[in-house]
Amino acid sequence: MSAPVRIRFRRTGGLAGITIAVDTDTDELSPAHGEMIRTLLAGHGSPPSSAPGAPDRFTYELQIGDGRHRRVLRWPETAVPDSVRPLIAELTNRSRPIQ
Repeated sequence: MSAPVRIRFRRTGGLAGITIAVDTDTDELSPAHGEMIRTLLAGHGSPPSSAPGAPDRFTYELQIGDGRHRRVLRWPETAVPDSVRPLIAELTNRSRPIQ
């Protein structure tokens, strides 16, 4: 079994401008979501979009690391890859507002 990958998720922007966040690891996620995190950490899968965010839209950020490798991915709401959307939805559900 692989060591857990640490995940720091942030959603910023939106009409109210409230940032929500969660810090977790792959042990706390479903096997499918854990596999997606490992795929993203390895640099496979959909790369982050370079498209600028739109006003009043969300921006999603994932900071992922396993102690040896670290990667930061950011997507404007309209550019989140379809393969990553279920993971983003799960992390959004686990998130809480931060100051």
